[in-house]
Amino acid sequence: MNTRFAPSTLALALMVSFSASADYASLETYKGKPATEQTKQANAELAKQLPWQDTSAFERTQRGLIAEFGSHQAGELKQRFDYMDTMNVDELPDTVNPSIWRQGMLNYTAGGLYEVTDGVYQIRGADLSNMTIYRTDNGYVIHDPLLSREAAAASWEFAKLHLPKIKGEHKITGMIYSHMHADHFGGSRGILESGDMVKDAQIYAPKDFIKELADENVIAGTAMGRRANYQYGTTLDNNPQGIVDNALGLGTSRGEVTLVAPTQEIQPREKEITIDGLTFHAINMPGAEAPAEIVLYVPEYRSLNTAELTYDGMHNIYTFRGAKVRDALVWTKYLTELKLRFVDSGLVDNIHAAHSAPVWNDADTKVNEISEYMALQRDNYGFIHNQSMRLANHGVTVHDVGREIEKIVPQTQKDTWHTNGYHGSYSHNARAVVNLYLGYHDMNPVNTNPLQTTEKSCVYVEAAGADTLYKAGKVHFTNGQYQEASQLFNDLVQCDPSNIDYRFALADSFEQQGYQSETMAWRNSYLQGAVELRTGEIQPSVKIASADVIANTPTGMFLDFVAVKLNAEKAELANLDFRFAVSHPELDEHYYGEVSNANMANIQVEQLPKTDVALSVSKSDFTQVVLGKTTLDALVKEGKATLKGDASLITSLAVTLDEFDGLFEILPMPKS
Repeated sequence: MNTRFAPSTLALALMVSFSASADYASLETYKGKPATEQTKQANAELAKQLPWQDTSAFERTQRGLIAEFGSHQAGELKQRFDYMDTMNVDELPDTVNPSIWRQGMLNYTAGGLYEVTDGVYQIRGADLSNMTIYRTDNGYVIHDPLLSREAAAASWEFAKLHLPKIKGEHKITGMIYSHMHADHFGGSRGILESGDMVKDAQIYAPKDFIKELADENVIAGTAMGRRANYQYGTTLDNNPQGIVDNALGLGTSRGEVTLVAPTQEIQPREKEITIDGLTFHAINMPGAEAPAEIVLYVPEYRSLNTAELTYDGMHNIYTFRGAKVRDALVWTKYLTELKLRFVDSGLVDNIHAAHSAPVWNDADTKVNEISEYMALQRDNYGFIHNQSMRLANHGVTVHDVGREIEKIVPQTQKDTWHTNGYHGSYSHNARAVVNLYLGYHDMNPVNTNPLQTTEKSCVYVEAAGADTLYKAGKVHFTNGQYQEASQLFNDLVQCDPSNIDYRFALADSFEQQGYQSETMAWRNSYLQGAVELRTGEIQPSVKIASADVIANTPTGMFLDFVAVKLNAEKAELANLDFRFAVSHPELDEHYYGEVSNANMANIQVEQLPKTDVALSVSKSDFTQVVLGKTTLDALVKEGKATLKGDASLITSLAVTLDEFDGLFEILPMPKS
């Protein structure tokens, strides 16, 4: 259902009720409110507890600088945060948790081409992720070509200005994707289109890269995109009342997400690959940060690329945009393995990763800095896993474990910047761990068949009275108890979404929680929620699956997505009951499906059984239909596709399919 509202009535009321200093009539004029005295005090108290004396991450970030971006296009992201240029960690805005402010300043420090060690280089600060560049006999290997075509192209052009030519040229001898999140492959066309890739250069990726990429982005892609608006605060400005950091990096580049499909997926658990004379020892480590991921040991450079298993902060076990819950226990085992095999054994002098600055050992001391760093990272995920399940085995429920685990965080973790909850948090990661093992149900029978959200809220409102709840919420807000206030105001908004007083009160309580949040997704979600409550606008969602991703998605998964779009009520009314086939003759691929009982199911087969309707079309032409660039009818008329059997069945199916616009409500919108 399309739920984007034209907020004319709400906007009029807003303009009457508020001065220009808090103009909520539109996103163009939107301004947040200042921090309350309670928020100022909470942030100031936290600042006193943080280990400001530890500046090692800033030193690591600046180490090995070859050239800063300056005004080069590769620095476009950093230029968007130029308000930080005159700020530092000694100037703490009232509206920002001091810990995430320091993380933002750290990520802002990165901005250029850096040497990790002779032969290993990184572009940092051009995008959310790092682009790592390895020197080979006749050129360079690109590892993780950022998020967008534009950022990758600009970054490679910048790198060529400062890296030495090899045999008179800057050639790209291969490309590697560490895993299947878009900020690690999305700029691949920018690299390919540079004209610098040698003929037959291979592109490597972990086992099941394409499968897991499609699986994570197609079935729930529309919902993920809408939820990502909250996680990344897509309508928020870059300022101390909006976005100050994106945890893994300062932010994301602007441009097109592309995918040049890998030519080789590394199938064994471990495999040595040699690219133009340089050997990489690749190890598949799936199921931790990503369903498909490889780390790389590069013996010639005594370097270990940990992909996204390490970074300067705590990662997500569960990500707000939505994804399958990650396995914190497996994560700890991978880090233990890497630590023992490559770090404690003395095989590497540095680890570098897809985000944040590398970690080096100091040759002048006996301390193994890399080992200590990896142990703290591992033990942080181990603490979350083990203590969450210890508490669960004592009966602490999935709803309560987040607040309980926050009470027992070890001092060693509190004293360490690079385990702080910038991307993940102790609270929501603990809930993810319990959910992985025990699921969403806390076994309280009241939650066995719960009321729907609005019904539940209205039960409370009707029992207590709207005025009573509103006044109680106001008292909580005045006392700085913002979550308690939100709980009451949310019930009021759910039950009466057009009441401006309720909407603004809930927005105010969210905003102050956002200002106090250390975790990027928490801050952005609170502030994004406040924006939607105040403006009554829902903006278009983040696009999860690009044209390139769609082109590389297996047909079977598209058919699975069609099954998701099938409206069961319409299918039952239409009495749909037939068998179908889709074939790609050039690939010798065949898919068989059945539509019955208001459902659709399909599998890939080697030989097709008897069907009621069969489509034969090339994979590329099928993709053009999916992308909306042509129609099935047009392909049939052009002789590029054939339909055998009862073609009307396809039409009958099509009219029962829902369209997803990504404009659904997360918080209730005013009713027109």
